[in-house]
Amino acid sequence: EVADPTGAGDAFRGGFFAAQLAGLSLEVSGRIGALCSSYALENIGTTTHRFTINEFADRYASFFGAEPALEKLK
Repeated sequence: EVADPTGAGDAFRGGFFAAQLAGLSLEVSGRIGALCSSYALENIGTTTHRFTINEFADRYASFFGAEPALEKLK
C-alpha cells in the first residue's frame, strides 16, 4: 500500500546502482531497485524506511524466488 511516493526514485537508483557495483545483472539490479523503492513507498517521508539484508532477501524471494547473488550485497 502506497503511503508516500517521496523518495521512491532515489531509493530505486540507490538499490540499482549498489547492485550494479556489486557486479549483479541488469535484471537482478532492476529488481533490487524496485524492491528498495517499495520500502520507500510504504512509509511517509524520505528517511523512515529501514530493512535488514535478511528482510530484503525474504521480500525478494517472495516476488522473484531465491537469489544467491544477493550475498554479494552483504
